[in-house]
Amino acid sequence: MQMTCNKPSVVFGFKLPPFSFLVFALFFASCERGPVETSEDPVSWPEINRFDDIAFQADGYARVKDLTSVRELKADLLLAGKALTKESIPANVADPQQVELILGDLSNLVSGLAVEELDDATLADLVLGLHPVIAKLIDAAGMPHIHANEGPNSGFLFPAFDSEGKQAGTIEIKLHDDAGDLEVWLKKGGYEGEPWRLPLDTTLTLAFPSEGKKINLAVRDTERNEDESGESTISDGQTNYFVFPADTGVDASWLMGADFAAKVELSFEGATTGSFVLRPHVHREKAE
Repeated sequence: MQMTCNKPSVVFGFKLPPFSFLVFALFFASCERGPVETSEDPVSWPEINRFDDIAFQADGYARVKDLTSVRELKADLLLAGKALTKESIPANVADPQQVELILGDLSNLVSGLAVEELDDATLADLVLGLHPVIAKLIDAAGMPHIHANEGPNSGFLFPAFDSEGKQAGTIEIKLHDDAGDLEVWLKKGGYEGEPWRLPLDTTLTLAFPSEGKKINLAVRDTERNEDESGESTISDGQTNYFVFPADTGVDASWLMGADFAAKVELSFEGATTGSFVLRPHVHREKAE
């Protein structure tokens, strides 16, 4: 916003009282004021990001009823939760008043978690209550809701280990809650590794021990094996992209739902991820 004024070219021919000079001085100063600078920097709130990642992990364990793992995370949860103070709120959050209100609700949940010797049911209820409140807080702050282990395709990243227990690569796995279909991308080494391409007849096995089920992921076809962007993933007769159920006709409805969670293990070509909690990917506005 810019104020534009025309300064008078003629000095008034009468004597003004001292207070009037002050008024005129302020008026002219305001007329010369240039555009008001507003911060367009993205909101950075490391404390909420840290707490969000731990809470999401604990939420997954609670959903698969692994409360032993939840209790192992409790100290980290409390430490991260208590770091979320009013003083930690960035100055440029989108809705400061709403942020403070929601932060109060979140602080109450953290206080509840701090109680010694929580029974399993109460612990699970408190942990399952964290992530929805955090999501609202992040939204009120005007931040993107992205977890630390989210990959470039909005799936979740997990390490894959060779037979000697050394990390050989990284998988990105994306579960669509609306249809129960799965996509997996393979990379060599760490998160920034090159595509880990395998022969087109390769199948990946995803085991669900608690459900007593296994599913196989394979290529869509041997011509282009397109991902959801329509791009071919085949290079020199190999690919790093595998899906389920594709056009196999296998029932995937049991994987549907935004609240789905299950302990799984992915294995392929002598490599395995070990056990992790499979969750649907996060749907965002204007996202696929």
